[in-house]
Amino acid sequence: MTARLKTGAALLILTISYYLAELIVGNRWYDAHPYSWSGNMISDLGVPECFGDMAQYGASTPRYICSPWHAWMSAEFVLLGVLLLAAALLLTPLLPKTVAGRAVPYLALINCVGIVLVGIFPGSAGEVPGGNHLRAVLHPTGAYLELLSGLAIMIIIASRYRTHRAYTAATLALIGITIIGMITSLAPNHLGLGAGTAERLAIDPFVVWRIVTGVALLLALPRIQRQTTG
Repeated sequence: MTARLKTGAALLILTISYYLAELIVGNRWYDAHPYSWSGNMISDLGVPECFGDMAQYGASTPRYICSPWHAWMSAEFVLLGVLLLAAALLLTPLLPKTVAGRAVPYLALINCVGIVLVGIFPGSAGEVPGGNHLRAVLHPTGAYLELLSGLAIMIIIASRYRTHRAYTAATLALIGITIIGMITSLAPNHLGLGAGTAERLAIDPFVVWRIVTGVALLLALPRIQRQTTG
């Protein structure tokens, strides 16, 4: 049991690879048109086409898109989904024996499917006249599945571990940031924060939560082992 939980926690911590991929792929953009962390969307890093200035297409969010290392970012999106699903299955013994608790592995599956769709069907095609219609539909669908299922998982876990105050407080804070990010993403002009910033406020909290949960679990394992032995 301990080995199983350690592996699950380690897979959650490996989520940090997402930020490493963002940094590396983002820094590979051309110096003349660098990636904008506030203006560019996250998925712009995985777009295979060099669209250039999106303003020429009348895009709702004008920005420059040309990601030479796009394949790496798309592969990272797929890895992100697989890591969560594998971790959720390994950590099932820690979930509450309630309807909500039993729903977590299924929510993890939905989350995995969503982020895999984001990776396999890169975004921005819908903003270009004559762009790939399938990508234009499946990419945002995957993004919404990932966002909403991640939010649901955090809410369920926060309600289960209320006695662990520091961890619960961190989870609630991340839930709050996610909701603020969702509102900001839908607000006119993204409240002046930029499309990239608004999207990161909505998406990144669940990624951070996965890492925090993995670390918290590793720290708690000795106590869990004693309780199991007892």
